[in-house]
Amino acid sequence: MNKEERQNRLNELLAERKEKEVLQSRKQKHNEVKELFEEVYENSLDMEILEFSKSNLIINDFSETFPIAFWNRIEWENDIVNKLELNIQDIENIPEILRSKGFDPSTSIFIFWGYDSYPCIKTTINTTLLSKIEEIVWLGTDLYIFCPNQRFVIEFFHDDSINIGWV
Repeated sequence: MNKEERQNRLNELLAERKEKEVLQSRKQKHNEVKELFEEVYENSLDMEILEFSKSNLIINDFSETFPIAFWNRIEWENDIVNKLELNIQDIENIPEILRSKGFDPSTSIFIFWGYDSYPCIKTTINTTLLSKIEEIVWLGTDLYIFCPNQRFVIEFFHDDSINIGWV
């Protein structure tokens, strides 16, 4: 085996190792999300953990729908975005707030975090989810609840601000 062949083989081995590490990291993050949501939902039929490729599609749809600043926050000042600020006491009233804005809170939503590569969760907004939202937020920073069908989002930002937005 000459020097070029050895170098090519080494590059192949390094690429394989990196791919294994990525897959292992994804599996670990999937398990972390699964454990967290098993604590939230007694019935696992109430939620679905999406595969990595489907999660990417949802996050891409979100970023194409809402303008995102470089620090990973929705640009609320943008004219295309409507915004309603909430406080911590408003969390339990989110379904009613959504109804008052013309949205159906029983529609499927997707939950994801702004940083890291946790998979998205497909579920619905319900009292169980909202009562455990603080535990869910702390899995990663900046939690988003996105409804692609109705084009609304609920942003739980790390500065403790909570906003509902729609386009």
